Amino acid sequence: MQYVYKPFAVLAGVILAAGVAGQALAQGAAPAKATNIGIVDRNKVITSFKKAQSAADELKKAEDTVRGLLESSNKQYEDAKAKKLPAAELEKLQKSLQVKIDAEYKAAQNRAQTLEAQLEKDIDKAIKDEATAKNLDTVLVKDSVLLGGVDITDGVVKRLPVASGVADSKTVTK
Repeated sequence: MQYVYKPFAVLAGVILAAGVAGQALAQGAAPAKATNIGIVDRNKVITSFKKAQSAADELKKAEDTVRGLLESSNKQYEDAKAKKLPAAELEKLQKSLQVKIDAEYKAAQNRAQTLEAQLEKDIDKAIKDEATAKNLDTVLVKDSVLLGGVDITDGVVKRLPVASGVADSKTVTK
């Protein structure tokens, strides 16, 4: 007989606990605040951002410069080998050419990082400003949202700064 009453005792305990918890919530708990969620299409923002397009053009030129330097250096080295220069001179030439290539590559890489940081800062500011204007608590990337949210992409694009000064601020040269 003890075993028959045990399941009923557990069930009664669960019901009692649920009732007490329900009363406590009804008396003192404030309703949860609704969260206003915005969504933004970062791909559209980036492709609409003239400054990003200018930066991409600048980086393409820097990449072409490094590629040209690499090809030119290879040609110089092959010409020196064809002239049957001594091994010590070939090694010296190779090292000096590599130093030039490394310096140009590093300058291009640093410029890319600087431009990326500037663009991210501008885009993040535009998103925050638009979210504040629309009274949004949270903004998510549109690709990660299946349903819901206020699309603020067009407002963000309008808040982006103009492209002036991106390529002018520091150009990578040969």
